[in-house]
Amino acid sequence: MGKQSRRKRERPPGEAKAHRYLARVGLPDHPDPGPYRRLAAADPEWFRRLCEADDARLALMRSGEADPAEILAAERARYRLVYRDLDTALAEYASRPVMIAAAWLRWWFEHHPPASRLLDVGCGPGVLTCAYGLALPDAEIVGIDVAPEAVACAEELAARVGARNVSFVVGDLRDPAAAGAGAAAFDQLVAVTALADAGLYPHDPPEARRAFSSVADVDGPGRAFRSSGVESLVGHLGDGGWLLAFDRTPDASLAVRLGAALLHSGVDLDLRRAGVETFIEEGEPTTFTRFIGVRSAAAAAAAAGTELADWLKRVPPPAYGPEWHDELRFAALQAAGARLLWGCEIDYTPRSPALERREIWEHDGGAFGWIATTPRFRQLVTGRSADDLWREYSGLAGQLAAAGFAVRYYEHES
Repeated sequence: MGKQSRRKRERPPGEAKAHRYLARVGLPDHPDPGPYRRLAAADPEWFRRLCEADDARLALMRSGEADPAEILAAERARYRLVYRDLDTALAEYASRPVMIAAAWLRWWFEHHPPASRLLDVGCGPGVLTCAYGLALPDAEIVGIDVAPEAVACAEELAARVGARNVSFVVGDLRDPAAAGAGAAAFDQLVAVTALADAGLYPHDPPEARRAFSSVADVDGPGRAFRSSGVESLVGHLGDGGWLLAFDRTPDASLAVRLGAALLHSGVDLDLRRAGVETFIEEGEPTTFTRFIGVRSAAAAAAAAGTELADWLKRVPPPAYGPEWHDELRFAALQAAGARLLWGCEIDYTPRSPALERREIWEHDGGAFGWIATTPRFRQLVTGRSADDLWREYSGLAGQLAAAGFAVRYYEHES
């Protein structure tokens, strides 16, 4: 038999365009930490300072009490090191999950609305900004970033790839005077992994930190979330202008806040065009959510908030993690008339700020175990008898009570 011919896989148009563009810039389709590691090996002092800047920024963000000005100062200290020159910036960019940029460009090339004046928010070294400029040669493309070092790299990249219709501005995207406010309003605004990094919606919603139900959060406090920063940002759009956002939303509580912030700022979301993608970051799956909508003075945030919550509940696994989908199944059981047989709440103070609930429910002859902890662990246990679950849960509760932890028992829904 002769050799079978191997047909090269044909890329969809958007994927092919993204691949060609990233190759032109000098970036891979997938993460490549090699160039970044070589930079670190060649200049260990620079890398040491960069690691210290990363640690300082993360410590401030995790403290929950840091002044925003402190966080911004720490970020700028890091920017000065990452964006010391374009090659360093691109090496750092390539070491990130670059498939995020590739995935976004695949979608944008195929689905983006028309634009004559586009604003790229948090442009960094200009990788996406230049892609927009090359794809829309007759449009004016503006990239904005708070770091002057990033803007300098972006300007060099635009010159390198010949994106002549692209310009860049140093400024805070929340400033109404930024990005040439005196000129015509933008008719497309794109924010890719920029809104959370700028603190415009929370990485870790304080309202949900001690909640036992992400579903209740999505139906309640999450839908009411507003962001003055997002409202300022949307102010750069003219009426009828499009806003496209793609950002990290590891759980549904974050996704609802991102969507709600857009709704309350006057963006009429088109949830038929919303979507999710899951990437592996630092060994863990992370969901990114895409929202797209039109700025409209007639946008009805209240009704749209209900639609947003319903949309999130219909997004299939693995988006937002197994805990979210276990809780959706548990909520469906409750709605179907499941009955609580036994429950306990364990307070792990002072060893941990977490609370934990373990419950046993019965429905249609079957038993279900429910475990919920703060901040967000959820697990629905099936396939076991109520007696088996009771022996395990009550035994653990008794051991913890004997060890001095506060344990509260109940036999009715609280």
